[in-house]
Amino acid sequence: MTFYLKYRPQTLQDLDILEVRESLSKIMSTSHIPHAFLFNGPKGTGKTSGARIIAKILNCRNIQKITPCDKCESCLAIRQGRFMDVMEIDAASNRGIDEIRDLREKIRLAPVSGKNKVYIIDEVHMLTTEPDKLPLTIISRCVRFNFRKAKEEEIVHALERVCSGEKLKIEKEVLLLIAGSCDGSFRDATKILEQAISETALTPEKLKTMIGRDGINITSFMELMRAKKTGEMLTEIETMEKQGKDFKFLLSGILDFLHALLLCQYGVLDDKIFTDKWKDKFEIKEINSLIRLFSKVYTDIKYSYSPALVIQLAVVEWCKTPKSAVI
Repeated sequence: MTFYLKYRPQTLQDLDILEVRESLSKIMSTSHIPHAFLFNGPKGTGKTSGARIIAKILNCRNIQKITPCDKCESCLAIRQGRFMDVMEIDAASNRGIDEIRDLREKIRLAPVSGKNKVYIIDEVHMLTTEPDKLPLTIISRCVRFNFRKAKEEEIVHALERVCSGEKLKIEKEVLLLIAGSCDGSFRDATKILEQAISETALTPEKLKTMIGRDGINITSFMELMRAKKTGEMLTEIETMEKQGKDFKFLLSGILDFLHALLLCQYGVLDDKIFTDKWKDKFEIKEINSLIRLFSKVYTDIKYSYSPALVIQLAVVEWCKTPKSAVI
């Protein structure tokens, strides 16, 4: 069994995002449980795990307040995905008229063996004619919970739970590197950890090589950006592509750098070395323009056959724009 399935949260207390854990705990402690929950947020942040935990709370035979026993037949069956009164539906592949009609018919039936029937509908927006959002008529009938991207410390905490369960001693620096490489997803972080273990890449140097992060020097790249050395940047990007680097790390590094630079300009960043070196290298309008440009690039590379080309075009656009034309 993969780690992210083996160590997925089984109680509300196991959820690593504090706000979600506290909000769900409060609402499940009341005598008026909502009939519909809407979990919204990025992939791998615990939405399906949270839904399954609620299903266990509603059907556990030995519930202690809001903590399912995780030992009764109901809890075990839900955990193993074989509980007849908890149905998980992938709306992305079950959106036809026949599937919806079948769902409506089944909802009317009483539970078979549990206390409550629970339907967990993944990608629920795919059941509507608006793929990017749900109609307000549906949203207004649900209690909504927003699952944000996980913070670094939250991901490290989740990884430490896996390491403890597997009786592994992995240095904190490695876990921090993984946390910084998974885009706020607990699931992706666990997958990276599992791959690192299988490939014996459990030192910072080996892990950087495995995830394509080694050799990416953000400071040097920003120096080239400041000087608008188009040819050198294009060559650098071409070299990264040939070496199989993950451009996501280049772009996230650039955006993190620009964010720090923005805070530096307004005296918010408490880092004297960084401030002294970079405070006057870029004007505010240049920082704003670069953030907008590379935020768009970060999104665009997900749908491009050549991420290197998208970044190179952005570099050319930046270098050809005179300072007087920057907004």
